[in-house]
Amino acid sequence: MNPKTRKILVILLTPFLLGFLIGFLVGGGCSRKEKKARPEVVEQVVEEPQEEAGETAPAEEEVMEDDVDGTGESQAREIIYYTKLMSYGKVFDDVNETHLEKAKAVGLRTIPEKRSDVDAGQLVKIEDSDYLMVDEMRYSVPYLTANAARELNHIAKAFNDSLVRKKFPVYKLVVTSVLRTEEDVTRLRKSGNPNASDNSSHCYGTTFDISHSRYFREEETDEFMQPYELTKVLAEVLRDEKNAGRILVKYEKKEHCFHITSCQ
Repeated sequence: MNPKTRKILVILLTPFLLGFLIGFLVGGGCSRKEKKARPEVVEQVVEEPQEEAGETAPAEEEVMEDDVDGTGESQAREIIYYTKLMSYGKVFDDVNETHLEKAKAVGLRTIPEKRSDVDAGQLVKIEDSDYLMVDEMRYSVPYLTANAARELNHIAKAFNDSLVRKKFPVYKLVVTSVLRTEEDVTRLRKSGNPNASDNSSHCYGTTFDISHSRYFREEETDEFMQPYELTKVLAEVLRDEKNAGRILVKYEKKEHCFHITSCQ
């Protein structure tokens, strides 16, 4: 073979030889990478935690609805009165002067000077009942005019009926203040109470205070209501009585009570 022909063959075969070498090197490298990758996948599978036979997660249905602490015993359940909250200060805004004017018109003609001066025959004694509880009173005595006593009992009964109708736990109203003698007013002023007046509607036997922060229960049950939920019910009763013209009401936030005067 002459030199010219050999040169031509070298030129023609060189690309084929280079392609073969490149293919061999690339193919060999891929094979080595695949052999290293397989053991890594196997190790991950082996180390994956296996669930032991017979172990299952506890079903949520087995937990009691009221079992708060997980002891299996039912816990007390709070009852919420889902209703629009009334603006007590705006709805019950009858000022003290209005209460006093009405009390003078329909109440006692003479204010008792001392507790011994209270005429029990002219007034009605307010006592604990199925619907209300009389608080321990330091600055008043539990007496009202007949009409005022009737109105107080009517409010207490209406409150009870509303709770029963709504299927709420039953509570009693707490009466915190009733008739004040001149002696009671003096003692109250000395105690530092800024609302103590020399001439209060409480002095005429027409006015009583009902707490909006305390309510009384005879027996505890698994269901209960907070005072502010019960006040929603009481406020509805007082609003109806006020709209009917039977009472005047002032919401006293600091004194924690509704100040109520009978209009009859």
